[in-house]
Amino acid sequence: MSHYIIPQLVYDDLEVFKKNHADFLAGTLDELTFKTMRVPFGVYEQREANTFMVRIKLAGGILTPTQLLTLADLAEKYAHEAIHITTRGGAQLHYVKIEDIIDIITTLHSIGLSGRGGGGNTVRNITADPLAGTAPDEVFDVSPYALALTTKMLEQKDSFALPRKFKITFSGSEADRGYATIHDVGFIAKIENGVKGFKLFVAGGMGAKSRVGSKFLDFVPDTEVFLYAQAIKQVFDQNGNRKNKHAARLRFLIEELGMDEFRRLVNVEIEAIKAKGDWELPIVEIERTIGNTESEPFNVPASISKWWNRYVYAQKQAGLYGCKVPVHLGDIHFNHARALANALLPFGEDVLRFTGDQNLYIRNLTAPQMASLHDILQHFSKDVVRPTLFGDMVACTGAATCQLGIARPRGAVDAIQKRLSKLLDERDYDALQGFKIHLSGCPNSCGKHLIGDLGFFGKVQRNEGYSYPAYNVVAGTRTSGEGTVFAQKAGDVAAFHLPAFVEEVLDTWLKHVKKYESFADWIDDGGLKIVEEISKKYVEIPSFNDDKNPYFDYNAVELFSLKGRGVGECSAGMYDLIEADKKALKEALEKEEKDFELIRLLSARMLLVTRGEDARDKAGVLKAFKTHFIDTTLLNAYFGTMLEGDADEKSIELAEEVMKLYASMDHTLKFAKEKELAAAAEVKEEKAVHFKDLSGVACPMNFVKTKMELSKIGSGEVLEILLDDGAPIDNVPKSVAGEGHKVEATTKEGNGWRVRIVKK
Repeated sequence: MSHYIIPQLVYDDLEVFKKNHADFLAGTLDELTFKTMRVPFGVYEQREANTFMVRIKLAGGILTPTQLLTLADLAEKYAHEAIHITTRGGAQLHYVKIEDIIDIITTLHSIGLSGRGGGGNTVRNITADPLAGTAPDEVFDVSPYALALTTKMLEQKDSFALPRKFKITFSGSEADRGYATIHDVGFIAKIENGVKGFKLFVAGGMGAKSRVGSKFLDFVPDTEVFLYAQAIKQVFDQNGNRKNKHAARLRFLIEELGMDEFRRLVNVEIEAIKAKGDWELPIVEIERTIGNTESEPFNVPASISKWWNRYVYAQKQAGLYGCKVPVHLGDIHFNHARALANALLPFGEDVLRFTGDQNLYIRNLTAPQMASLHDILQHFSKDVVRPTLFGDMVACTGAATCQLGIARPRGAVDAIQKRLSKLLDERDYDALQGFKIHLSGCPNSCGKHLIGDLGFFGKVQRNEGYSYPAYNVVAGTRTSGEGTVFAQKAGDVAAFHLPAFVEEVLDTWLKHVKKYESFADWIDDGGLKIVEEISKKYVEIPSFNDDKNPYFDYNAVELFSLKGRGVGECSAGMYDLIEADKKALKEALEKEEKDFELIRLLSARMLLVTRGEDARDKAGVLKAFKTHFIDTTLLNAYFGTMLEGDADEKSIELAEEVMKLYASMDHTLKFAKEKELAAAAEVKEEKAVHFKDLSGVACPMNFVKTKMELSKIGSGEVLEILLDDGAPIDNVPKSVAGEGHKVEATTKEGNGWRVRIVKK
């Protein structure tokens, strides 16, 4: 078996989704409700209006040449010409029209691929060591386990309505190339007393409060992989934080419960799963078509030797070879994908893997077969003809398309590569084989900056009242089954200076590379301080009047700004901006000779970004502050008088009041006074009771239908529903309450239950 099996449950869910899609296009289903249905199918709205992205699950990065041909057809017909390799080794089609998504999903299902669980609070794409099945150091091939567990998780209804995303991976050795030590659930291959199994890690992850996983068990028999993954998922499902998405990942639950209590709960679930049965994971080895490996010794032609030495490696199977193919920014044009797929068709099914570093591997070929691909690969990606350093630059999509992005890391990579390309004749970048540069557009870590040798994540800075893009710098990661260490903070740089900063860091590392086993060793031996000192040269930018270029992000046509990006999309960037003004305001207040004009300006500007404002000049700031904070009565009208004329000592009172207001703000950017005003404005009249009979409707559709009914009524109105006994009454009220609604009563009625819900 070379791909996972799509279970009947997914096909049934698709039929429901087809109806929802038709209703949405007809205008009878609201956008918010439709969003909750499309995202778990891997369909995301992009930043550009009316464009969507479709994410495709490739368990372990595995796909066949035939499947790649179909993806090429879809990219040509429906997307923006390219198949994009994700940082989880899956695939994405960008700039898709909403009208076309059902055709795309149906075609994917016809070739054994699905987007179910590609987004939202679901079990995401299960990844694996990109060298699985070929690496000389692996204990055994973990690929079949990634495929089998994907099939099994797709069969479970609870895989698609979790408190937050849930990520699983497999590594074949202690080198941990699958990053088991930084996943929610991570398995590292191990054999104990002749039995195949895994070392199990839990609650790792990057993003908000990044955490290296904890070793949960030293050995789990391979037959119990699903048993433990499902038990951990059930504990997460039942106990995870559904109210605050910023503290909802498994790692937050572990911190809250403690490992002892978490173990106890997992063991309770294990016994419950065993009692139900059907928990052993059936493993089917992947079939491979092997060419003739006993031919005459192969001499690599001089014309391809540089490429061969950089990218081709000998597999653990004598006479077989694999090849890393660098894919620039993870984008494969459909023509190149088609050419490669056709060339690989004669060599069997197990010849391709997409990887989490946005590249791909060709595998299980003889030396002559591999050499025959050289000319095709030269046109496949511009990174193929350059040192591996260029192909090992990973970047998320960032603000160009992502709703959450702050900076544009893809453009930054292009700028870095453009600068380094001019130095190829002067620098020995081949000496930096394996050096990885990772960039994320925001702190969420989709570019996996914490596991790059040199990593960057986007932030907002200000100069003379103007916002400009910048990056935090991290350096020196180590990945191992014995203990992964995230990259350490090493300063920050303006996005405009990023290429020059990278050049100088690499030049410095080239002077030391022969003295150390790894970049991390150098970082630990004084290199971190050197990188920090280098970064200080690249923090400041010219004034806006002298040079406007630093105030534009890469490939952007407008001045850098967070305005219009929405509360949910840019809250991380907003906090950066608020804290910067808060720090400057505190410093201004502490000076003996106070600049009252500056204090007033900073006080008025500090919280404007929470209202979607990015005013720069004094008059614009004061006017916007009056509109959003005085006229709305968030602040007393008394403070409005301080906005007129010249500033004086009363500006200190304004500063203190703004600080208090900020202290009352919650994670949704709402202030305590705002909530009080909203509560006072509510009309205290009796609301009509709405009713929906959901008896006979199974999970999760009963919850979906409940959400649809709630979307039709106003805040404070009452919805009563009928639910069946068992899973419906156990799960739906809890899920409804998790979204902030009040479950006022549950009463037995016949063979079912009547549930009374007050909409939030």
